Amino acid sequence: MTPGWWATALVALAAPAAGDKPAAPPAVALEPSLAAWYGEWTGTGTAFGKPAAATLTIGPAAKGDIALAYHLSIEGAPRVTYSAEAMYRVYAAGRVSGNWTDSYGRTRPVGGHVRERLWVSNWGSADVEIGRSTYRLEGPNSLVVNDSVLRDDGSWRSFSVLRYRRDKA
Repeated sequence: MTPGWWATALVALAAPAAGDKPAAPPAVALEPSLAAWYGEWTGTGTAFGKPAAATLTIGPAAKGDIALAYHLSIEGAPRVTYSAEAMYRVYAAGRVSGNWTDSYGRTRPVGGHVRERLWVSNWGSADVEIGRSTYRLEGPNSLVVNDSVLRDDGSWRSFSVLRYRRDKA
């Protein structure tokens, strides 16, 4: 049995004309990630109104987590040092969650989101303190971190702004 005219027409319509380029594959949405922040960072700026220096190390950890190690030194008398370690996980739509444990023995829950060049980390709890850290990539090796706390009137008070350079990409 020979195909009907309709089968021949469908084959002709489906076949690309000579010289036509094949259609591009559909765009694939990349999973949100903190990979752009991976590396060793060194920063300077102010914390609590005083000159400060800090380091950040961010990178992959076991089971798909992201590890962050932070060390801060604030000039003045007495000299203040602070450190913390955090474990994060990135979920669909760029949602981020984890825990932050500091050198004072406090562990705080962390939630937030990552979008292109901005990573927002909300931390703390209403019974103690609620804070927000924003990690803004200004270039491939340039990062600004702004730390703020929530005031009783609903506004945010910045207590630390540090500008970082990536030592190793």
